[in-house]
Amino acid sequence: MARRYFVSPLPPPGPATLRPGLGHHLGRLVRTSPGDPVVLFDGAGAEVEATVLEVRGREVIVAVGAPVARLLGRSPRLVLDVACALPRSPRADWLFEHGTEVGIRSFRPILTERTNRQPERRKTWERILVAACAQCDRLVLPRIEPTATLDELCAMPLPEARFVATVADVELGPAVADPVLLVVGPEGGFTERELQRLLAAGFAARGLGPLTLRTETAVLAGATRLLAAPGS
Repeated sequence: MARRYFVSPLPPPGPATLRPGLGHHLGRLVRTSPGDPVVLFDGAGAEVEATVLEVRGREVIVAVGAPVARLLGRSPRLVLDVACALPRSPRADWLFEHGTEVGIRSFRPILTERTNRQPERRKTWERILVAACAQCDRLVLPRIEPTATLDELCAMPLPEARFVATVADVELGPAVADPVLLVVGPEGGFTERELQRLLAAGFAARGLGPLTLRTETAVLAGATRLLAAPGS
């Protein structure tokens, strides 16, 4: 399979010079040579075939061809959004990277009573999303939504299928319809007031097993449970 690289917007058919960062990656790290095929994707569902024409240090010139007939990128089984209290870096970076790989559509940082607002490193996070998307052959980039308080989240239009990960008798299982929203709290968990606020807003309490998980682990565990095929 040809390697996939993120370029947005996609260049029109014909010769195109890739941006310096991508050119450096292709020319110096991957050691691409003239004649090598690549696929360029825009993170919004489109892919085009291209062939490397020339490598000049940090500059790589490609011949852009036709859209890919059978898309190489793939999509998750259903639409899953996650709202969570972000842990400190580098664990937040890990959350965005692996959350992209398992198929989360969007991430919304939330502020809770037991967390302080973390510095937002959106450019870094977006680079992580792009790299993870290319690595796992994902077709569409996930989004990072604006940070919200718990009350602001509960006041938003919410999908019918919405869950909060907490201690509960019923464990989270595969979702059967989308979109789905999963809310995950901070390391110390939600306060009783916050949990009641979420339940009043129609979130169903679901457990993730007998062990106490870190926030980023809970996000991944919850996402994989929801995205699993029913009956698996």
